[in-house]
Amino acid sequence: MLDGEEYREEMGEPFSSVVQVTPTKKKKNKNKRRFSDEQIKSLELMFESETRLEPRKKLQVAKELGLQPRQVAIWFQNKRARWKSKQLERDYNILQANYDHLASKYESLKREKQALLAQ
Repeated sequence: MLDGEEYREEMGEPFSSVVQVTPTKKKKNKNKRRFSDEQIKSLELMFESETRLEPRKKLQVAKELGLQPRQVAIWFQNKRARWKSKQLERDYNILQANYDHLASKYESLKREKQALLAQ
């Protein structure tokens, strides 16, 4: 087994010649808007009435808003995912509040029972 010095001699190059390569980072344009405010407003209104679009309706909406049908489809898909996530969060909060109320009521009844038994 070669130690560090012998390895350097054997290799013929010192380790200091090793160049570190750092990966290049892609520039992200955080302000990039894919849809105008008007397009988003129209899509939001449409989503309120129907969360899934038929292919014919999708083509019509895309044409009216000056978008590609694929853009409309993906917008609706993303919106459904966000909506479902928010709905799950709302449901969780309701269940948590109900649980907290019941746990509080249970503890109250338990204390009342202890007080009655102590009499």
